[in-house]
Amino acid sequence: PPPPPVPPTKQQYLCQPLLDAVLANIRSPVFNHSLYRTFVPAMTAIHGPPITAPVVCTRKRRFEDDERQSIPNVLQGEVARLDPKFLVNLDPSHCSNNGTVHLICKLDDKDLPSVPPLELSVPADYPAQSPLWIDRQWQYDANPFLQSVHRCMTSRLLQLPDKHSVTALLNTWAQSIHQACLSAA
Repeated sequence: PPPPPVPPTKQQYLCQPLLDAVLANIRSPVFNHSLYRTFVPAMTAIHGPPITAPVVCTRKRRFEDDERQSIPNVLQGEVARLDPKFLVNLDPSHCSNNGTVHLICKLDDKDLPSVPPLELSVPADYPAQSPLWIDRQWQYDANPFLQSVHRCMTSRLLQLPDKHSVTALLNTWAQSIHQACLSAA
């Protein structure tokens, strides 16, 4: 049965028509859906989207999946946080069974000239062991500027601590190019 009608008063409240509509339809099977459609857009506009928990993957990872994963999570996270001027890709010519990852790094900086890509070898137990620069000196023999970049890079690598990261190597590379530009000017 519908609820008893609210006796009219001299001063009717501003929200009284809304309350009357709610009371008249409270037993409707689609009542919650109607309230949701009516009020959620307004509440979202006022308060922003609702806070939700992150989606949890229900598929459990098998041990074989972990074995097949060739890039350690630490390295994946570091590459994801790199400055956007560094473009890092897996080296398709190297397939390592011992867990070593080979990367080809390019520099996309409008303020610096184009140089040959930097090749890195990241050991399986990174960051316990530092990544290695694969020195392809013949790529830098083309002109005096590239030779200067190579000399600066070699010099700066000696200044890095024994334990360093991929990020530190890439920043050293960019600084070497910048230094070679300054000395060429």
